[in-house]
Amino acid sequence: MDPTNADTILRRFFAVSGHTRHPESLLRYERVQSHLRGYLEGVAAARLEGPARDLLDLERQFDAEAPYARLLGARELLHALPEFLAVPQLLPDFHDRLAQISVASRLAQWLCSRRLVQREDSWDDVVLTRAAAEQARRSPAL
Repeated sequence: MDPTNADTILRRFFAVSGHTRHPESLLRYERVQSHLRGYLEGVAAARLEGPARDLLDLERQFDAEAPYARLLGARELLHALPEFLAVPQLLPDFHDRLAQISVASRLAQWLCSRRLVQREDSWDDVVLTRAAAEQARRSPAL
């Protein structure tokens, strides 16, 4: 397993995801990435428990700039994806929401295919992300 942090993972994922996209799609993906990073540092960070939470709290004392993305890795990133697709987190623009759903689904698959997470250990989060994506697609907001 690769111990790469969430920041590196996201930079790599978005770099390979947007290389052939239309300029508007690139802007949309930038908005989704910004929203995902904000979600990780706010909502997902607040939901952490145990040693990960303690480590994040300690790190914030020294550098408050994006501690989640700097310290935590693929497993925590994957674990955060289902809630990223919950109604309160869905982006307001219709096309941005569709991109958000697509990005989260593909990111979960990418984490597994790149073996950044152990598929057996993270299968529940993969299934929950798929279910959250399906629920988000059916959301009345869409």
